[in-house]
Amino acid sequence: MPKEFALVGLISLNYKAAPIEIRERFHFEDSEKLVFNNLLKKNIGVEGLMIISTCNRTEIYFEFENHIGQEKKFLHSIVKELVNFKKFNESLSPFLIYYTSSIEVANHLFRLISGLESMIVGEFQIVEQLKSAYSYAEKRKMLGPILKRMIQKALETGKYIRTNTGIDKGAVSVSYAAVEKITKKYDLKNSNFLCVGLGETSKLSIKHLHQKNIKNIKVSNRSKDKAINFCNELGYQFVEFENFKDEINNSDVVFFSTSSKKKLLNKKDLVKIMKDRDKTLLIVDLSVPRNLSSDLNINGLEIINVDNLKDVVNENYKKRRKQVVKAEEYIEDFLVEFDDWTNSRTLRPSILSIKKEIREVFVTETLNKIDHYKCRCDNIEDSNLINKKLNKVYNKFTNSLVKKIRKASNNGKDEKAIKVINEIFLNE
Repeated sequence: MPKEFALVGLISLNYKAAPIEIRERFHFEDSEKLVFNNLLKKNIGVEGLMIISTCNRTEIYFEFENHIGQEKKFLHSIVKELVNFKKFNESLSPFLIYYTSSIEVANHLFRLISGLESMIVGEFQIVEQLKSAYSYAEKRKMLGPILKRMIQKALETGKYIRTNTGIDKGAVSVSYAAVEKITKKYDLKNSNFLCVGLGETSKLSIKHLHQKNIKNIKVSNRSKDKAINFCNELGYQFVEFENFKDEINNSDVVFFSTSSKKKLLNKKDLVKIMKDRDKTLLIVDLSVPRNLSSDLNINGLEIINVDNLKDVVNENYKKRRKQVVKAEEYIEDFLVEFDDWTNSRTLRPSILSIKKEIREVFVTETLNKIDHYKCRCDNIEDSNLINKKLNKVYNKFTNSLVKKIRKASNNGKDEKAIKVINEIFLNE
């Protein structure tokens, strides 16, 4: 068994298996990610962690060094810590999708960054979401070497696929799906719209509404300056955030897309709003956690959330099927490259040992002898030149040797060859 072999795994709560009621319970704010990482470090010994949390998924990528064969144990331990951390008192198993091999995790991540695992195939928001999750984890030194390499390769994969396929062409987002759904069902050109929140999802919703020639749009947001500038650019009207409930009375359709942890509308609020209305009210809640209470069943009120968009999703997939096949072929190539790299890590202890021995014998000994015989000049430039030339020869020799070792062991895949190499260079 190689001295160094990482256990890499993934726990996913996504739209395919976990309904929105579950996903919102396990949504992670950035501040929670570091707390959870430190908890797993302390209680389990996790050595790498990255968490992606969006409207459609919460995914926990983890890494343990030298624990191959203990996949079930660590997976169970992380799930237990997760359930306790989020104070969830029911079984989480029915909602989980998980992988415990680096190649399976890489395949999922490469598909995710390429838009193949998104609810809306080709959705581009996941790229920035992954970059943000990666940046957060890297800055706080939360990543292990395998995870770091895997994420970097994923970003490379996603960029290549978006450049060489048409999978992300056209409007592909949850916002697009929501606008498509309501505009196909209703004639809303003369309706009054209110958009609460002004994050990326909300901006995309407004953009798609605008493309549908819907002009009667008002915007409400906690950050006043940001919203006013946005409204001025597009000719929309700003509504003070504390007044958005009153403005619903004047609206036919309301979009919610905020990062609020608390519900912005409860049943009491909506009963009051609907009491004196003589027309229906359509609310589109794209927030996770949701901005509306879940106990709503009120006459004249229709609510759409991200889980109600599957008909648009299916239609979108049909249109992009050919591009999906093409993307999957490219992903296979990138997986081979990543697999080669992970296998080559099994040779790392031997390679490091080889380089160390050669440096000690070749470079250090040579310099010591030069000093001993006082052949080394006092001139610093000459001294640096000698050192530089020795290191050049050293690098040339060791690089050649490493290439031969990798070839002999099939890049770390041949266990018998690895055993012989380790016996020679590690005295095992």
